[in-house]
Amino acid sequence: MLRTDVIQKIIDKKKATRYLEIGVNNGDSFFPIEIAHKVGVDPSFAFSPERKLEWAGKNPCNVTADYIDATSDAFFAKQPIEKFDVAFIDGLHTYEQSLQDVLNTLDNLNDNGVIVMHDCKPPHVPAAFPAPSLQAAIDLNMGAPGWDGIWCGDVWKTICHLRSNRKDLRVFTLDCDFGLGIVMKGKPDIDLNLTKEALDKMTFADIEAGIKNGTENFLNLKDESYLFEFLETI
Repeated sequence: MLRTDVIQKIIDKKKATRYLEIGVNNGDSFFPIEIAHKVGVDPSFAFSPERKLEWAGKNPCNVTADYIDATSDAFFAKQPIEKFDVAFIDGLHTYEQSLQDVLNTLDNLNDNGVIVMHDCKPPHVPAAFPAPSLQAAIDLNMGAPGWDGIWCGDVWKTICHLRSNRKDLRVFTLDCDFGLGIVMKGKPDIDLNLTKEALDKMTFADIEAGIKNGTENFLNLKDESYLFEFLETI
């Protein structure tokens, strides 16, 4: 199941009207989404005017969409911001920035709103290499065993951080499309209590080992079919 499928199903179930996307890039996730109003934030949009016009014809929701050419931090610093019902976070793939994006989004999310995060379960250890940018990851990993150009970074740590430190949030990860983290206000279904020191020392190899051995489900990983059970609760 693709991220656009998950996002749209959540929007449809909630009858949501306002959507935020952090990290629009080439618009692959943003353009297909159908909702009354949507806002895309990116410091460097990677689509042409022709592609934008083409998608305006395919999906009229893009005609009234807002495109904010700014970093996510700059966007959230500009107040006031009308609260959103659903948000998708796919910005800089670092633990620090993805966590900041989630926290800022929570402050601008309706009480029953839902956040979807991309890249929470990298397909392999090289894809989880911590780096300050995609180009840095490419430069550092070029020629390394197992490197295939896919980079998710250490966004997975944000899932572990939230599960360990925010007991007012319901957090889990759908096992599809490089891991889709779901975050919303509510009671956790499974506790995780990692200390900051333990999380700082962890690598994605630890996450993989926990999943493989069934010893610890750090990401609260759910089969993609769990989405339909989740939809019945929102």
